[in-house]
Amino acid sequence: MGNPNHWVRLVKEKIAEIEKSNQEIAYDQDLGEVGFDSMKMMHLIVEIEMMFDIAFEDEDLLLENFMTIEKIVAMVEKHVQ
Repeated sequence: MGNPNHWVRLVKEKIAEIEKSNQEIAYDQDLGEVGFDSMKMMHLIVEIEMMFDIAFEDEDLLLENFMTIEKIVAMVEKHVQ
């Protein structure tokens, strides 16, 4: 399914789609700073699971694990491999 650099691009595209914004988001920027609330975060998590054909474990479903692109890519990497 690609490499982490490709995953970063895909995650950024999905965030922009959900946020309906083209605002540049830094790799380590807190998504709450750009308007992501818990509902948008859950939407993003579901979209990422479908996009990468993975299922996050219940214990992984903590907002802190998905608050930055860096953390999201780490979670994807953990489940893709």
